[in-house]
Amino acid sequence: MQALIFQTECDRIPPIMNTFKSKILIPFILILCFSCSLSKKDEGSSRTILVSIAPYKFFVERIAGDTVTVQQMVPTGSSPHSYEPSSRSILKASKADAWFRIGESFEKRAKQAMLSHNNQMIVVDLREGVNGIHTHEGHGHGCHHEDCIDPHIWLSPREGKKQAQTIYKTLVKLYPENKDQYHQSLKKFEKELDDLDLELEQILLPLRGKTILVSHPALGYMGRDYNFKQLSIEFEGKEPSPQQLTKLLEMGRQLKTDRIFIQEQHLSKGARLVANELNADVMELDPLSDNYIENLRFIARSISGKPQR
Repeated sequence: MQALIFQTECDRIPPIMNTFKSKILIPFILILCFSCSLSKKDEGSSRTILVSIAPYKFFVERIAGDTVTVQQMVPTGSSPHSYEPSSRSILKASKADAWFRIGESFEKRAKQAMLSHNNQMIVVDLREGVNGIHTHEGHGHGCHHEDCIDPHIWLSPREGKKQAQTIYKTLVKLYPENKDQYHQSLKKFEKELDDLDLELEQILLPLRGKTILVSHPALGYMGRDYNFKQLSIEFEGKEPSPQQLTKLLEMGRQLKTDRIFIQEQHLSKGARLVANELNADVMELDPLSDNYIENLRFIARSISGKPQR
C-alpha cells in the first residue's frame, strides 16, 4: 500500500527563504529580549532615596547596598544650616521614593515643594525615636518645638544606631522583597556602631569632665555620650560680639585651651581670633564627611589629642 505524503505550504518554501526568515527573526527576538532586560535594569536603578546630608548616605548604603541609588541634598562643602535648594535641585530631589530629613530650616520649604511634585514620596524625620538634645539657639533661625532639637544626632553612634533602625524600617516598607538582605545588613551595621561606641569611649577617656572650644556647636551628642562639654565661639550662627569675645577669652584662659576646633562649612573668623589671643592651635574637623565611621574616629582622636592611625 502506497503511503500518503502530505506537504504543507511551509514545506514548499525554498530553503533559502527559511534562511532569510531566520536572519530577520533571530536579531528581532534578541533585540526584544535585550530591551526587556534594560527595562528591568532601569526599573531597579530608578529606586532613589534622598538624604539631607552626606553621613546618612553612608547609613542608607550600608543597609540597602546597591538596591537603591542615594541622592544627597546638601552639596559637599556647604552648611545645611544656611543651605537653600534651587528649584532645579528640588525638582530632581522630588523623584525620590523616600527622604530622610534631620530638622534643618530649609527642609520645611523644600518638603512642600517636593510633595507638590511627588505626593507619593515618604518623608521620614530622623529625629523621631532618638534622645534629642534641646537647644534654644535654633541656628539663628528661631526655635519652635521640634526645631529646638539639636540636629547633629549622627555624631553619636548610640543615637545613630536608632536612626539606622528607622531607615531599615522605611526601606523594608518600600521594597519588601529585599527584607532579608536589609535585615542582615542592618545587623552588621549595628555591630559596627557598637564597636565604634566602645572604641570612642576609650579614645575620649582623657576628655572626661573637660571642656573644648569649637567654632560651631556640633559635638553636643558626642559630649553627652562620652562626658565632655563644648564651648561654642559662634552664637546663633553668628560671629561673637566684642562682649562675647571677651568672655570667651576669659573662659579659654581658665580652661588653659591649647586647641580650637573649626568646621570648613561655618564661620571661623572669631575662632581664629580667639586662637591667636590664646596662642592655641586651630584644627579643622568635618562632621559632614560621608566616610562616617572613619570620620568619627578622626574627630575623637583630634579632640582628645591622640595621634591618628
